[in-house]
Amino acid sequence: MFAQMRMAIHNAAHALPMTKSELYFYASIVIFVVLWCRMRWQYRQFYQLADKLKGPPSYPLKGSIFDLSTTPEKIMYNFKESAEKYNYEPVKLWVGPFLFVGVYKPEDVQIVLNSSKALEKGMIYHIIRHAVGEGVFTAPIGKWKKHRRVIASIFSSKFLDQLYPIFNENNKKLVENISKHVGETEPFDIWDYIISCNLNNVSQAAMGYNLNDKRTLSEFVLAMKKVSELSKCIVKPWLYIDQIFAVHTYLTGLNVYMSQLNRVSLQIIRDKKLEFKSIKSQQSTVKSDEVVPEEKKNSTKVFLDKLLKLNDEGADFTDEDLKDEVITMTVAGSDTSAISECFCILLLAMHQDIQDKVYDEIYSVLGDSDREVIPEDIFRFKYLEMVLKESLRLFPPGAIFSRKINENVKLTNFELPKGSNVFVSPYVTHRCPQLYPNPDTFNPENFSAENEANRHKFSFLAFSGGPRGCLGVKYAMISMKLMMVAVLRRYIVHTDCKLSEIEMQIDLLAKKADGYPITIRPRERKQDR
Repeated sequence: MFAQMRMAIHNAAHALPMTKSELYFYASIVIFVVLWCRMRWQYRQFYQLADKLKGPPSYPLKGSIFDLSTTPEKIMYNFKESAEKYNYEPVKLWVGPFLFVGVYKPEDVQIVLNSSKALEKGMIYHIIRHAVGEGVFTAPIGKWKKHRRVIASIFSSKFLDQLYPIFNENNKKLVENISKHVGETEPFDIWDYIISCNLNNVSQAAMGYNLNDKRTLSEFVLAMKKVSELSKCIVKPWLYIDQIFAVHTYLTGLNVYMSQLNRVSLQIIRDKKLEFKSIKSQQSTVKSDEVVPEEKKNSTKVFLDKLLKLNDEGADFTDEDLKDEVITMTVAGSDTSAISECFCILLLAMHQDIQDKVYDEIYSVLGDSDREVIPEDIFRFKYLEMVLKESLRLFPPGAIFSRKINENVKLTNFELPKGSNVFVSPYVTHRCPQLYPNPDTFNPENFSAENEANRHKFSFLAFSGGPRGCLGVKYAMISMKLMMVAVLRRYIVHTDCKLSEIEMQIDLLAKKADGYPITIRPRERKQDR
């Protein structure tokens, strides 16, 4: 290249004209050098920090993310390998010109997640906001503070208790739907059955609609599935520029599904608002001495009902706000739970001894009866909870998340400068051998009361942590326990899949790359043995 430049200077000195191609070539080089120098100056404090940190090599403009994100199936493995290489110390990772600092040790993770200076979600959520809007999961700090107070008040025990009939009914349908596979020797992928059940759960719990009853909900589900593909854009820094992103979504057709997701969500909200006004009007005409029918008093109040009621009392949510919160809950309550349940079933299918212990506990609570699980039962499934947590440790659906630092934050060994981005990886932290002996094995005893008490609180990050941690933890644990009980009461599950062979694929969430293959056979009741 320098030889060509010397030739160009020689030609210019001797008044030899350059061709257009040569002119464009050298102009491009000049522009590249100017942009690179400007970038180095603009982000000089981050380069100074990066000099103090270890990490994979970086290249101008493209950064170092491409070394880790070779394929969707290899991303998490590469992150884990990188963390091991640097002894789980903070590492630098460049996404184009943007510096991210990976934090893995619980002590540093706690500082970041609890800091009021790190409440803002990281820049990768700029892409995710296009998919799910600015719900409580992705909202800027100001909106998050306002929405969090309102939404946290919804997830009360009273609200969750009324969802048991919904969960139990959908789990019953799930058990019936997979019965056609009983006795088959060829494995089937349980994902489609589990995600369908969870979508019914959350659509009824969030919006009061049953997927089987509403065509619009089917459109909503399809749009949500397509829009989740936006997560693949996270490792493409040029798509963080809104104009380029708009062109990308137009060319790929994703803009159609984004519009459809918003349109269907807003229509559901408008329908619910009309229903809410109608009910309120009817209630206002009821005389004080009239008896309200029992079914109306005990009717299930879903998430959107609660939001509309709180809004009526002064919460001040716009239709756009309501839409974003409904989409957020739908994504969080369907895909995350479905991934967790599928992994748990698969792991139990690999470990028959642990599966037997779970069933023994279920039997000790419910016996041979066919009665449904009620709220008083749920806390008695202690070993099942250990199993679920261990499954979430090995395969957390939210394998990576990020925060932006708004003011300097002091970690144990160095300071994060204002404006930098931090990423936390539950997947990597959960595989640290200093926290979990034999971290790549499935061992529910990791979550015995004694072992949990002896471990740092931020060693387990499946539900994030700190003020911006997951608000739906209780919802998730209840729905997962109920589904596991429903399946394991009826069936023994098997698989030929090996734990060491599982590959994770990053979409909007982290899931198994090639499905969850199992076989099932009827479980004999203990009284029939």
